[in-house]
Amino acid sequence: MKAKNITIKGVTKEGNKFRPSDWAERLYYALASYGPDKRMRFNPLVHIDVSDKYKSFIIDPQLEKDDPMTFDFLMDFANSNNLVITEEKPALAASFNASMASAPLLQAS
Repeated sequence: MKAKNITIKGVTKEGNKFRPSDWAERLYYALASYGPDKRMRFNPLVHIDVSDKYKSFIIDPQLEKDDPMTFDFLMDFANSNNLVITEEKPALAASFNASMASAPLLQAS
């Protein structure tokens, strides 16, 4: 059985919507890198979920093993901004990632 995904919800522990509204996209792009073909490569272990009332940032638990510094960065971000963190069964959290895969890739100039 696969470990549960870690979800950072776009709501504070006090129940306020987290701002700015594009916080999840900013994190997602911050974790991207450029491949040898100068195209952006998105981390396959993180996804954005927009199916809830609030945006959520989904983290595959494998990230903690593969890239502990990035995992710690994300957990520190969530904790320092007082965001709700939950563990949930893996679902179709890749909906945003799938839509990004079909979107045109940005090229470095």
